[in-house]
Amino acid sequence: MFIFLIIIAIFSGIIAGMGVGGGSIFILLTTIFNLLPHKEAQSYNLIMFIVVGISATISNLKNKKLDKKMFKKLIIPVCLGSFLGIFLLKKINENSLKFSFYIFMLIIGSYEIISSLKNIIKAKNNNK
Repeated sequence: MFIFLIIIAIFSGIIAGMGVGGGSIFILLTTIFNLLPHKEAQSYNLIMFIVVGISATISNLKNKKLDKKMFKKLIIPVCLGSFLGIFLLKKINENSLKFSFYIFMLIIGSYEIISSLKNIIKAKNNNK
């Protein structure tokens, strides 16, 4: 079980590195396969979010690809949001949290499918 959890974490990290929301995939897979309770999976996701964010910031700073003005505008809201998420995680009922998360994933998934289909149609029309 622990090795499967590590494989899911690595897979989620790779997906997150591509900018596709690996944390959501981590939560989804660990809860579907009953490896972690939903709240615990969300907690680990927040920890991974902070670690990946710090790593990405350092990497982009070294490569001089960091928009420092934008970084200064976003660092405080991102930190506040993370701490608020941790606080809310403790207060919200696990079933409500799980239901909200799955509805959120359904909305995001639907949006991605629709926008991808629109882009495919647009590309076909441009090629004509």
